[in-house]
Formats: sequence, C-alpha cells, structure tokens
Amino acid sequence: MPAAQGAAVAALDAAVHGWDIAVATGQRLPLADALAEGLEGVGAFLIPFVRDSFGKFTAAVPVADDAGPAAKLLALSGRDPRWAPAAG
Repeated sequence: MPAAQGAAVAALDAAVHGWDIAVATGQRLPLADALAEGLEGVGAFLIPFVRDSFGKFTAAVPVADDAGPAAKLLALSGRDPRWAPAAG
C-alpha cells in the first residue's frame, strides 16, 4: 500500500472512531465537512472493500442526497449521522 493511501486509511479510521467517541460522550463533533471531503475518495473505495472482505463495517445507512460530506461518510461507514445517545 502506498504511504499516501495508508495515511488516508488511518485518517479515515481515526475520523470515524473519533465521531463515535464524541457522540457517545456528548462532545463536539470532530468530523468537519472539509475533512470528510478529503477522505471521500478513500472512504468510497476502502469501506466497501473492508466490509466485504473482513466484515469490519456494518451496512451503509441510507442518507439524503443533499446530506453534507461528513454525514455521507458516516453513513457509508454504517453510522447514522443523526444518532445521539439516549438521555438519562
């Protein structure tokens, strides 16, 4: 794997898991649209490949066509971008 692709893969993994942690703990969301746009290409290639080959990601979540880049990347990775932890 070329170094640039490896760096993009690591950034994608960190962005998605950072979002998981931030939402679960009620923190500000770390996945900005600008970062998601930069990860869009590697995400579109890598997430389906990893899902099909290793079962690492859950199925993609449907998202509106006019959703922002961060919402689309999260949905592709199986996260519902509208998710929030239950109050209580």
